[in-house]
Amino acid sequence: MSAYERLRDAIAAGDAGRVVDTLADDVVLRVAVHNEPFTGRPAAARILRTVLDGVLREIEVLETITGVEASVLTFRATVDSHPGRTDGLLVAREDSAGRIADLTVFVRPLPALQALADEMGRRLGGAPPTGGGR
Repeated sequence: MSAYERLRDAIAAGDAGRVVDTLADDVVLRVAVHNEPFTGRPAAARILRTVLDGVLREIEVLETITGVEASVLTFRATVDSHPGRTDGLLVAREDSAGRIADLTVFVRPLPALQALADEMGRRLGGAPPTGGGR
């Protein structure tokens, strides 16, 4: 099973630990609410654990598209402090060792994205870490 397939299954299960297990040590995580990427497994893990341990709920994987260079997953979920459903898209790239090396996450609509950012800030106590180098 590829890292992308393990990632997809872990997201569908809402299992933050299994998501983190798919990540490369030098993973780069990009999210819409932060200008800089989160570099390195510890920084990415902190963000992903916070999201999956309560900020996003009722995650439903809608579609997966697997390509040569990258794989895409679309999902629908509920943001803890936002009424209604949220649509999301995740783009993942694997490294030669079969780990997720690059992960980009998009969420819409804007009110849901704002609620997600506010809830993340509250749970993380301000600006989240960006990790080591870039």
